[in-house]
Amino acid sequence: MKKILSGLLILLLILSGCQPQPTNGYQRFDQSTFDAGFDTITRLIAYAEDQETFDFYFNAMIDEFMVLHRLFDRFENYDGINNIKTINDQAGIAPVVVDPFIIDLLKVSKHWYDHGEHLLDITLGAVLDVWQDYREAGLVQNNNDLGGEIPTLEILKEAQACTGWDLVEIDETKSTVFLTKPCASLDVGATAKGYAAEVIARSLEEKGMQYGLLSAGGNVRSINTKADGDGWGVGIELPQMYSPSSADTLKIPFSTSIVTSGDYQRYYIGVDGEAYHHVIDPFTLFPQTYFHSVTIVVKDSGIADA
Repeated sequence: MKKILSGLLILLLILSGCQPQPTNGYQRFDQSTFDAGFDTITRLIAYAEDQETFDFYFNAMIDEFMVLHRLFDRFENYDGINNIKTINDQAGIAPVVVDPFIIDLLKVSKHWYDHGEHLLDITLGAVLDVWQDYREAGLVQNNNDLGGEIPTLEILKEAQACTGWDLVEIDETKSTVFLTKPCASLDVGATAKGYAAEVIARSLEEKGMQYGLLSAGGNVRSINTKADGDGWGVGIELPQMYSPSSADTLKIPFSTSIVTSGDYQRYYIGVDGEAYHHVIDPFTLFPQTYFHSVTIVVKDSGIADA
């Protein structure tokens, strides 16, 4: 399974519907924010006894997402925090003491690398950096009605020499991570958000939430059913890069994760007229072309991402 598999473009839309009457002593609440990190809108729908209880869950969700966002961020530094960027900055220099969440995420990512035909590779950072640079430059060109340049295979192969799990040393006893080659770079974008969604959903359950639905971009995680026992409805939109399409509905009858990735976002148009998106095949080093988007339905959001 791999988020990289992306197939029919799918945009997950949680079906709102009408505001129902209180059910079994619970009221339905729904709130979204862009302040929970991971460069996405995060939404929480939950049944709670009152507004105060829902606000407690919602604020806890934001706080916990931000903790994990800062740990898994590869672009920004934060005072007093060693994160993925710190590890990358210290590549070839010294091991970095990190939070146990980082160690666990790396172990989960390595597990699915080993058991997923090596399609999930968070050590591909150097290659992804090349594509990001070309994508950003290409978008500028696209805004001027021009096609963007496309990296050559030679450039990508040079970056590929800086990838591989053999360059990653994890010391669980000392809680350190060390990239042995100066040009090596981790990018946990393929797994971090799903992992975080699972961690936070379980935390909300421990805090007392019985009925809820958490959405962070393409990652949706339900906590049981609605208060009346009915399943949650999630709309899945067919892939269209340039025009909207009708959505179908997937019913979630219990605690489940639905994760989607596709080629409909984060892409630019190359000089050849083709779209170059962010889902990179670790074998060809180019954007995969098998599917437009894929949706995975499984219990654990972290596994779905993988």
